[in-house]
Amino acid sequence: MVPAFQLEEIVRDARARTGVPGVAAAAFLDGRVVAVADGVLELGRADPVRPETPFRIASISKPFTASLSLSCLEPDARLTGRLSHTAGLRCEQAEPLPEGAEGLFSYSNAGYWAAGAACEAATGMSFADAMAARILTPLHLAATGYEEPRAPARGHVQDGETGHRAVPVDAYPVARRASGGLWSTTGDLLAFAAHHLGGPGPLSAEARAAMREPRSAALGGGYGLGWWVRDAGGRAALDHEGSVAGYQSLLLLVPEERFALAVLTNSWRGSGLIRRVVSDLGVSAGAPPPRSEEPQTGVRPPDVAGTYVLDDAEAHVEASAAGIFVQESETDPVTGARIARPRIEARELGGGVFGVAGGRLMSHRLDFPRPGFGRIGWLVLPRVEQ
Repeated sequence: MVPAFQLEEIVRDARARTGVPGVAAAAFLDGRVVAVADGVLELGRADPVRPETPFRIASISKPFTASLSLSCLEPDARLTGRLSHTAGLRCEQAEPLPEGAEGLFSYSNAGYWAAGAACEAATGMSFADAMAARILTPLHLAATGYEEPRAPARGHVQDGETGHRAVPVDAYPVARRASGGLWSTTGDLLAFAAHHLGGPGPLSAEARAAMREPRSAALGGGYGLGWWVRDAGGRAALDHEGSVAGYQSLLLLVPEERFALAVLTNSWRGSGLIRRVVSDLGVSAGAPPPRSEEPQTGVRPPDVAGTYVLDDAEAHVEASAAGIFVQESETDPVTGARIARPRIEARELGGGVFGVAGGRLMSHRLDFPRPGFGRIGWLVLPRVEQ
């Protein structure tokens, strides 16, 4: 792993190469924190991003919701199914997955909404108040919350092949908060990470261990309760990405080295910057941990070519002698904007898993767990055309 003090050079170079409007990043290694910020809050304005600038962290909210859940609920099968994306629910509605997809990992915001409602019932408080009382305040996370903060970075979506445009400011729906509603800063995210690395805070050691235990398998890794669990060069790593309304982000922990990394961007193209930072720091994905669900192996590209659709998510998988090519589209659940990603190549990584752009982040992997189903960008989609 590259020393964390090189983070500033790595982040500035990554932003220059990707054209992301703004980024804030920070790394924690053995008690030392290094923070860097580069770019602007919004294109067309001169206000710079600072290390303390708040961003929407989107689905990095999930380990916060899992932490709250374990602070006030018994971790029974219903709760762990919701928090590990194995409750059999579609992503954006509390409806079952299509027949034939039972038991598969499929990313579900709806499962987290159900967990949030259970937290409200258990505490007698609103979800936001329960989060503040049980997690945010005990950890002194004053810059983290569900209301829009002062002077935040503004999200940007892609405009044409290389351009950006700012996303109109919309309130995040209260009903969605448990799955992705938080604003935060790199400093607060590292403080949250420090607790999950063994530092003081509201959760017991047993609860933190329960969160990092793989409960399901997908895309060459495992998923615990609010954390992806994977191998990073022979070391166990925990992480979660976030993507909504023109923001993309990552929180990554390597407990063995007491290392944490937070990267926040205000662009739909932020994942390219994040991939570069993770790679240049030497935290790359290796072999997956033990898992309970085995994907199809020996998958041949001609067997999986076709169109995969579920609700508003769609993927076209092409096969040729060169390999597999994928083109995805989906609707942003907050802005309603249709997001069409460019056609990209997915190389085989082994074990039936294919990787996009090196496959270092779980959202850039795909596999085909059962005949007629593809798991693309975390979602199980049935094939509708071949």
